[in-house]
Amino acid sequence: MNDKAIQVAVNHAVSVHYNLKDDNNELLDSTYDDKPLVYLHGRRQMIPGFESAVSKAAIGDKLSFSVMPAEGYGLRNINNTQRIPSKYLKHEGKLVAGKNIHVNTDNGVKPGTIIKVGKFNVDVDMNHPLAGKNLHFEVEIVAIRKATDEEISHGHIHGDDGCSH
Repeated sequence: MNDKAIQVAVNHAVSVHYNLKDDNNELLDSTYDDKPLVYLHGRRQMIPGFESAVSKAAIGDKLSFSVMPAEGYGLRNINNTQRIPSKYLKHEGKLVAGKNIHVNTDNGVKPGTIIKVGKFNVDVDMNHPLAGKNLHFEVEIVAIRKATDEEISHGHIHGDDGCSH
């Protein structure tokens, strides 16, 4: 079976290169200067709009598509803020308004953006930095393979050296 016959489907390891731009055509992220992104398709590792757009694509396909907030990182919620004691954010270095940080929550590590820094507390916008944005992708499918049983049971792709956890 030739590689072109394999299509992106649930429980496949998919390698992609991509450029991500906003409505102003500003480049937000790209993999072209590094290794391709590898993810386990159909396991919510990518935003829903991305997965549905690349579903059934084949190796070598080049796709351009847009993802609206509802199928991306959601709409911005102006009430999604937290006041966090600054001692819990020491790992983030110097705390300044506008800085993107990672916050340990009961649901795992979540991205946040500092709104205000006080003497003892930091106000953090807990919306994803891309919430509320239209996302414009240029994607190239680099490789597709069936995920291993171990990768499927663990819910993620393992590196070249096997599982690292």
